[in-house]
Formats: sequence, C-alpha cells, structure tokens
Amino acid sequence: MRHAAISYSSEIMETVLQYKLPILHPLAVHFPIVLIGVGGGGVALVWLVRGTAFWRRATLLLFTLGMAGALFAYFTGEPMEEHVEGTPIVEELVGLHEDMALYTLYLTGLTLVLLAAVSLWLERRTTVERDPNDPLAARILLALLALGAAALVAWTGHIGSTMVWGV
Repeated sequence: MRHAAISYSSEIMETVLQYKLPILHPLAVHFPIVLIGVGGGGVALVWLVRGTAFWRRATLLLFTLGMAGALFAYFTGEPMEEHVEGTPIVEELVGLHEDMALYTLYLTGLTLVLLAAVSLWLERRTTVERDPNDPLAARILLALLALGAAALVAWTGHIGSTMVWGV
C-alpha cells in the first residue's frame, strides 16, 4: 500500500513539473498576504500586548519580507493584466485592484520605515535606561499601521480573487 502512495506521488510530481508558470503574479500574491496580512499584523498585535524586543524584531522581520513580497506581487501584476485583458470582470476591477496594491505598498513601506527607525532607536539605548518593554505609544502607533497594512493587503487580495474567481 505504501509503495502505491509513493508511486502516485512521483507520477503527480512528474505532471506538475512538466508545466511552467508563464505569469508569476498568481504565485507572488501569496507572499504579502501571509507575511503582512497574517504574520505581520498578528505578530504586531502580540508585540502590542507583550511589548518585548523579541516581538518587535519579529514584526520587523515579517514586514521586511512582506514588503519584498509585495513589491514582487506588484511588479508581476502588469503581465497578468495583459494575459487576462478583455475579461469583463477584470476590465471592471483592475484599476481598483492596482490602486489598492499601490496603497498597500505605501502603507507597508511607511510601517516598515517607522518600525526600523523605532527598532534602531531602541536597540541603541543603553541597557541601564532601558525598560524591559518597548514604549507603549510606539507599539500602539505601529500596531495600528501594521493592522492597516494587513487590512489593505486583504482587501487587495479580495479584489484580485474576485477578478479570478468571481461569478
């Protein structure tokens, strides 16, 4: 029985690997959704509550990777648009989708820059004057920005998925 599962898996892998992806956008869009939407927003909330440097650094890492993923998704969008040109639902929603993607990039970038600046400032403080928790005001501001970016990436993804799967 186990041999059949392995055989089945290798046949499926051969099938999967014989095809190529002519457009990377459908692959690229999952990175910002996971890294910003789920990871960054969620970890920012944990940082807001816990207030420790570990959670701030984790938020910074996720937003750094998420920004890279968002740029990858944004710049692969044009070939996708050309590929589906003429589809009525795409023609109707593509402008809104592009605008929301750009707003997502702006808010994610702003969050990342402020998070990096706060992190740099906090890391340079001496351990003597350092509170075990990061300043509450910084945590609140950055958690709100992170949640805003997470909401925008979710909304942008919803518009995109409506263009693909909407009926």
